[in-house]
Amino acid sequence: MKSDDDLLIGDLWYNRLPPTEPRGFAGEMHSCVMRYHNGQVEAARGYGWWRGEFDKTVRRWPPGVICMVSADGNPVYTDEGQLQYCQRYKELAVYSCNPLLPIVIDNGDPLSSTAALDRSPLLFFHPPSQPGVSQAVHPDSPMGLGPAPHKYVAGASPSWAPSLVPEIYSNPYTAVASVGLAGELPIVLGLMAFSEHSSVTPTFLGDGRAHGRWKGGFWCHNEAPKGYTNDIIDALSDQEDPRGFFISIYLDPENPDYSTAEHIAEMEWRGILVQDNK
Repeated sequence: MKSDDDLLIGDLWYNRLPPTEPRGFAGEMHSCVMRYHNGQVEAARGYGWWRGEFDKTVRRWPPGVICMVSADGNPVYTDEGQLQYCQRYKELAVYSCNPLLPIVIDNGDPLSSTAALDRSPLLFFHPPSQPGVSQAVHPDSPMGLGPAPHKYVAGASPSWAPSLVPEIYSNPYTAVASVGLAGELPIVLGLMAFSEHSSVTPTFLGDGRAHGRWKGGFWCHNEAPKGYTNDIIDALSDQEDPRGFFISIYLDPENPDYSTAEHIAEMEWRGILVQDNK
């Protein structure tokens, strides 16, 4: 985020919020492209994230894409001069703000949007057909039939809290045991990204001594996240600038039978992305 009070706005309750315009951001530091395959996250070699420079005339960046890259990391073009890019599934941004508004979601790409994005706090849908499953959602998510989403998880004592979801989202009512976390895949990946302070590489790919922390459908990490805004528990709501991750999901052209919009939606809304450790 830019250190500019004109672009970092607050709500009526003085919660400091992310910018509402692309020009309010300083840009992005992108990771390598990653692939989820057979319950394991791995580097997707031969693919890279590409986004053009900031356009001062329209005051925003162009949309980013995952495209094929050469051995030296440069984008690969067709004979007609077009980028060889993958098909996007969905994308959104996840921010850590402050203790009173811990997680905020932008439904879309905040760097290239031509209008203010739909923004909401992190919500959880409790599907009646899956007791104990917490689906991370925003108001426009394709939730099934059931009650309105809540600001707390569906089950009691989830094994992935507070290492993945802040403890403030604990369910204060239910005695039903937590079964797992599902819902919007970019939201879940965004929550995982806060596990470390500066780099997502050890979180998803490991550090050479161990695998990544999301493995076989389980979140294999118990420590509190290091990437939240100055410790989300102790942050001062009127002084801390929000911190966020932009997550863009694409279909894998090397796995056309399984990497489809239908299969990913099945994982999100009828499966479990992070199972509880029993």
